[in-house]
Amino acid sequence: MTSRTALAAVEASQVLSLRTPVLEDLPKVELRQLRYFLAVAEELNFTRAAARMGIAQPPLSQQIISLEHQLGAKLFIRSCRRVKLTPEGTELQAYARRIINTTLLATESIRSMAKGKNGQIALGAVCSAIHSLLPHILPPFAACNPGVRVHLQEMTVNEQFRALKEERIDIAIVREPMATTEFATQPLFTEPFVAAVNRHSPLARMNRLSLERIAQEPLVQVYRSTNREYSDHMFSALVERGYELNVVHEASDMHSLIGLVAAGIGMTLVPASLVNIQTANVTYVPLSENVQNSTLSLAWSQCAMTPSMDRFLKSVTAYMSSVDDLSRFWTLSENQAGSSRLAS
Repeated sequence: MTSRTALAAVEASQVLSLRTPVLEDLPKVELRQLRYFLAVAEELNFTRAAARMGIAQPPLSQQIISLEHQLGAKLFIRSCRRVKLTPEGTELQAYARRIINTTLLATESIRSMAKGKNGQIALGAVCSAIHSLLPHILPPFAACNPGVRVHLQEMTVNEQFRALKEERIDIAIVREPMATTEFATQPLFTEPFVAAVNRHSPLARMNRLSLERIAQEPLVQVYRSTNREYSDHMFSALVERGYELNVVHEASDMHSLIGLVAAGIGMTLVPASLVNIQTANVTYVPLSENVQNSTLSLAWSQCAMTPSMDRFLKSVTAYMSSVDDLSRFWTLSENQAGSSRLAS
């Protein structure tokens, strides 16, 4: 054993030696005894207190005597005419109320948590979902579940899968296609790809862009090392038609990708809901061809399911089933439209 290990063992034994006598010396006071004590303290009459608690007077008196013995203090002054609290009894009354109230609160909190009414959810999401989906699904969930706190983190798809494995998040909002099948998934909606172009480019003035025209432009895409499946999917329509890709730059996430477009480095294809990210110098243009789409999905670990997670998943499912026009997730209102817009 090293000196450091030995020192740690000594410190642990010292802590244990300090704690054990304290625990052994604690009086074995029961919540029932405190409830009986409070009834007598509030009624100042053993007969009425016994009736209030639904027991006979002798057992009540025995419980009070037992409590006084455990605490080593007289709690009541008893006489033929009246019952009066001692100073020690008055002091205990405040603590007893606090203990009973805390117990009730703890009980209610745990019961609510078990039902999913209280708790926490660590939610991961790709950036497009934060700007398009979450403003729709979070308000109804929060309204029905005010006791559940949602902790939101923006992450790439791969970052979310790592976080799910390490149990740092509970639910992920990701884009397909996905490389892993180890998590439960639920598709939410499928949306078209649109072209993201610099607003100073002649392309920004076009109502629609063809794949042939896009193939002639410098392109920016997501690093394959960041998300190989999605990176390949972005320009799969071009590759399938035999066009050669002119990729001039890559980025690790969508925010960076849009930043490259705004800087005039190149253009790219993105899911239509990215139009909600209003970035100066970027215009979104629909495609002429009806090509590949992008699907947004939920992912979670089935073995780590909690009541709060179950309520969240059901809330999202209920909301999505009520949506009759998916374009609400990528259509800007007039007061939102600006430099970053979807050309019509």
